[in-house]
Amino acid sequence: MWRKIFLAVPGLLALCCWWAIPVFPQEQYVLGPEDEIEIRVWDHDDLTRTVRVGLDGRISYPFVGEVTARGKTVLQLQKELERRLADGYIIDPHVSIKVTAYRSHKFFVVGNVAKPGVYPLTKDITVAEAISLAGGLGQSGDARRPASGLAVIVRARPGEKRDRPRMPDATGSQDKLTISLSAALAGDPRHNVKVHNGDTIYVPLLVFYVAGQVKQPGRYPYEEGMTVLMAVTTAGGFTDLASPRRTHILRDRHGVKEKIRVSLNDLVLPGDTIVVPESWF
Repeated sequence: MWRKIFLAVPGLLALCCWWAIPVFPQEQYVLGPEDEIEIRVWDHDDLTRTVRVGLDGRISYPFVGEVTARGKTVLQLQKELERRLADGYIIDPHVSIKVTAYRSHKFFVVGNVAKPGVYPLTKDITVAEAISLAGGLGQSGDARRPASGLAVIVRARPGEKRDRPRMPDATGSQDKLTISLSAALAGDPRHNVKVHNGDTIYVPLLVFYVAGQVKQPGRYPYEEGMTVLMAVTTAGGFTDLASPRRTHILRDRHGVKEKIRVSLNDLVLPGDTIVVPESWF
């Protein structure tokens, strides 16, 4: 189910776009394999090179040969190249390095967000910041009511290739963390957790259904803390033929629809169908 929803998300082709522009000082970015950098030496245009950090974490540069880039910040690598070039090659060299493609540290945001895609993990960020980078939460059919509810964070396994998102339906429970979006966006540290390299943040489209004697039966976006009365109100309220006391919920449990008698103050869960019968009199 998760995979079908993922494939249906518009704009997911943005996952192949690696050129997202960071909003932080590049000098502090820690380089890793497959990152691409442009190296320039002031007053020596012939030494301008665009190089990619190899899988072994090293780069090759004129005069200095092989240099370890993995684990160094841009500024640290810059200083090391200046030191090596000054050792008998260039008098007082001034090196500048620009990251042109971020490929070693990244995370994915998919599902019901404005701009699903892959984003460079250029510094320590939280789930709330990650969702903000993805344009915020998406809409669910009602432009006045943004989506809310839960998010699933799927952690990348050590040594795993991190070139695509990992979806919840293809992942064991030990690699998944379910959080409350409203709590995360409110800054609750139990839910607004730190994003790890290779994480997939999946925001599902959560809905509920209202059927029977309401004025506007149909599907509606789910919100945390929603009661039966709130759900019915969202669907336009009871009709004159409704029997509020006989209202019940159809809830899927282990693939079986279970009928649950409820009061109007009981909570609704994602996927519930609230059924309002017709009055007998």
